[in-house]
Amino acid sequence: MITVDRKARKPLHRQIYDAYRAAIVNGSLRPGQRVPSTRVLAAELGVSRFPALNAYAQLLAEGYFE
Repeated sequence: MITVDRKARKPLHRQIYDAYRAAIVNGSLRPGQRVPSTRVLAAELGVSRFPALNAYAQLLAEGYFE
């Protein structure tokens, strides 16, 4: 569901944030639907856990995640 481009100018955490936000806004990620833990997401994407943590923190702060 989420992909990142390491060569993009946009930071990894922002790519993750944007992908989840878009999925929520367009309805492909519904209320109550579970998302992977930051550890699992980081492993799936092949990135450090920090971008996943930062993206999840921003989504939580803006009310997209509970």
